[in-house]
Amino acid sequence: MIRPDFPTALLETPRVSNPPRLRLIGCRIDRQPAARSRVSVAFEGVGFETPLVAEQEGTTCPGGDLRLAARATLDALTAATQGQLQFDLIGVKPSRAFDTGLMLVAVMVRQGATRTKALGVAVDEDNTMLAAVRATLHAVNRFVSPILGPLPLTD
Repeated sequence: MIRPDFPTALLETPRVSNPPRLRLIGCRIDRQPAARSRVSVAFEGVGFETPLVAEQEGTTCPGGDLRLAARATLDALTAATQGQLQFDLIGVKPSRAFDTGLMLVAVMVRQGATRTKALGVAVDEDNTMLAAVRATLHAVNRFVSPILGPLPLTD
């Protein structure tokens, strides 16, 4: 069996007996005047009284909007893990393979002094914003799940 070579320190986070679980409930973009966009990402779950909403705002452009969606997702996960993990977005890239649209997201995950790069991929089925959020979740799930439990995605 081939095992990936990555630091195990990030995976050795103590598990909580009844971890709060997050579920993606929405992602939306609001176009504003002066070529600005605001992206909101919302999660709900056991252990959270109200939905966890994170927003990012920036200049409107196709790649920029996807970065805003990924950054908002990472902000929500940082808040949900109460700062135990920090995330730096490396990049978001739409791609095409096997006659299918894909969304690739690269993230640097930091826990204390340990830093690890992670890559997530999601199929883009006519909703690039949602694909960017899902690819971001796929990239960081193995780091976040020991703290929060697995992150289920919407159907």
